[in-house]
Amino acid sequence: MDFYFDSYGDLTLQRAMVSDQVRTDAFADAIAEVVKDGDRVLDVGTGTGLLAMLSAKAGAEKVFGIDQASVAELATKLVEHNGLSDKVEIIKGNAKNLQLPEKVDVLVSEWLGHFGFVETMLDDVIVARDKNLKPNGTMLPCGIELFMAPISVPWIYGESGPGFWDFPVHGIDYSPLEEMELKQAIAGKSVVPVDALLSRGESLMAFDLKTVQRDDPWRSGDLEFVIEEDGRMDGFVGWFTSDLSPEITLDTGPGSIPTHWGQTHLMFPPRDVKKGDALKAHFALNRHPFEERSLELKLTVDEETIHYTVG
Repeated sequence: MDFYFDSYGDLTLQRAMVSDQVRTDAFADAIAEVVKDGDRVLDVGTGTGLLAMLSAKAGAEKVFGIDQASVAELATKLVEHNGLSDKVEIIKGNAKNLQLPEKVDVLVSEWLGHFGFVETMLDDVIVARDKNLKPNGTMLPCGIELFMAPISVPWIYGESGPGFWDFPVHGIDYSPLEEMELKQAIAGKSVVPVDALLSRGESLMAFDLKTVQRDDPWRSGDLEFVIEEDGRMDGFVGWFTSDLSPEITLDTGPGSIPTHWGQTHLMFPPRDVKKGDALKAHFALNRHPFEERSLELKLTVDEETIHYTVG
């Protein structure tokens, strides 16, 4: 647990997030839309304090930013440096334990992770919401939806993926390792071009962040993809969209401007598919039983099942 929070004191990680212009601009625009003059705002996982300071600039009367990582001390200095100490208070601590003397009008948090829920920071946000947000208050983001689609990316699968083992190395046959690597099932980040999709994305789940509960994302279900062109399916891609406010939606899917989240690439035993085919898949998404802050995604197509670690 300490390593997770300590990692957010690494300025290279903070720079990766702040310099993600799509992410930062979308949150800035949503805050400008939602935060009103005189509002009280809570920023959960404030990091460098960016969203807290943007909330103050949008007109908030008082902003609380909380972070358990050592970066909270840096955020305090940045607040002072930007002349916002009269409006913004940075608290070093766990958001689950925070009980403000007066409830806030807006709770803002950039809790979003790889495949939407990696890092499981939403748990802390929900506790902070229930303790500190007014009944008629606003969540930012206000919604999230998770998608998946089958893909054909032979240049990844065959060159930097399990398909590499199909090719002899100086006459040595490595082909048994393809199946072994697939079974290791490490879901990686990638930027998948939109023309790699074999069908449109289908929704796994969607939530209103005002009402979502801690265990709501951990579910199973069935998906059916209608194949739009002949091809050789060698995996799936996952992504999320998030409604930050009524007017601003953050889209991390193929075809959108890339973000630091990229997409989640799930390599799968290749199979030929034809236009018009109905490809049926069953999924089960859970917290990872051994790796804290990671997810376990079980994906079944026909008789083939792979258990992915998404982290």
